[in-house]
Amino acid sequence: MKILKNQISIFYTFILFVFQLPILSNAQVISKEPENLFVVGSESIHFQSEINTSDYTLHINLPESYDRDPTKIYPVFYALDGYRVFGVTTHIYQGLWDDGFIPEIIIVGITNSGVKAQPTLNRTRDLTPTSIARISTSGGASSFLEVLDKELIPLIEGRYRTDKTNRTLVGTSFAGLFTYYTLFTQPSLFNNYIIHNATLWWDNAYPYQLEDAFYRNNKSLTANVIFLNSEHNDMPNAIKLQNQLESHSYSNLTLGFRMIENMGHLGGEAEAINQGMRFAYKRPTVIIPDEELRGYCGTYKDGTYIREIVIRDGELTLMREGETSGTKIKAISATEFALLGKYFDFRFHKNRKGEILSFSNQFDTDPSRVRTAIKIK
Repeated sequence: MKILKNQISIFYTFILFVFQLPILSNAQVISKEPENLFVVGSESIHFQSEINTSDYTLHINLPESYDRDPTKIYPVFYALDGYRVFGVTTHIYQGLWDDGFIPEIIIVGITNSGVKAQPTLNRTRDLTPTSIARISTSGGASSFLEVLDKELIPLIEGRYRTDKTNRTLVGTSFAGLFTYYTLFTQPSLFNNYIIHNATLWWDNAYPYQLEDAFYRNNKSLTANVIFLNSEHNDMPNAIKLQNQLESHSYSNLTLGFRMIENMGHLGGEAEAINQGMRFAYKRPTVIIPDEELRGYCGTYKDGTYIREIVIRDGELTLMREGETSGTKIKAISATEFALLGKYFDFRFHKNRKGEILSFSNQFDTDPSRVRTAIKIK
């Protein structure tokens, strides 16, 4: 009996030893380096600034058609705090583009101390416009803005096919403060400004003083600007800023304010990027009288499918078999149309008499996916 007990004890000791061994796997570790943990289709550029001697890393995501269409240029979406937001920004963009709500864009995530170093090493210095006593590293925004203007943007525009007339800047928290600072010190550097949960308490109400000083010398501000503030993030200061800006009534300024419900300081960042992108790239539409629209109405055949185009609520509407509501065909000019979010073209083809023969519906940038339907009555 004693021998049996010893055997049982040895068996349990062996089992305990086995379960304490590390679990082996056939999976191969590709990389544990932070610079490789981004998204498919991205590339990185590392450079050292001659202006402030700091290292920077730019993560770039190129649109799907970039290599296929060497003649096309693209708007650029610059995202501050790239080490944190580059991945989610590219993910949000892909969904919005797939649905046709925004155009193809180049995304640049800006990390302000390189990847090997701590990515927040010089963040406070670069993103704050004035120096305050309790944060010794603050106050380097003017120098970083010069880096952005004279080094970073020229670097991107020299290497990629960019639309130099369509730049967007987005930032949250200190990065939102810097985006705001850029708007009121060098507004023409970007066309679109997406400002989320900006640090409005900074340096004894400095942001309000900055805008007020700008307004005394400028009654016009040519930009699209959206302020997004989370419900549980200093709403009183956000409302104060909204009232101040609205009272100044700048000409040429497209201004938007949004509250992100049930969110705090950083939790609403993805939603802010989503809403900000749609605001920045919203395509204008026009109203065409019903009598002009009627010429486009009728029955169209696309292979074996029958489509109807009718007028509903003053707009052309594409009806597919089994649909009850249809899809709106938006007029972006007197003769140009687009579907859904208004970035997928919807082209009508006419004969010499101006009569409609067919339409082509663009599903994405792949030419093989443009489908044509012939008008049969």
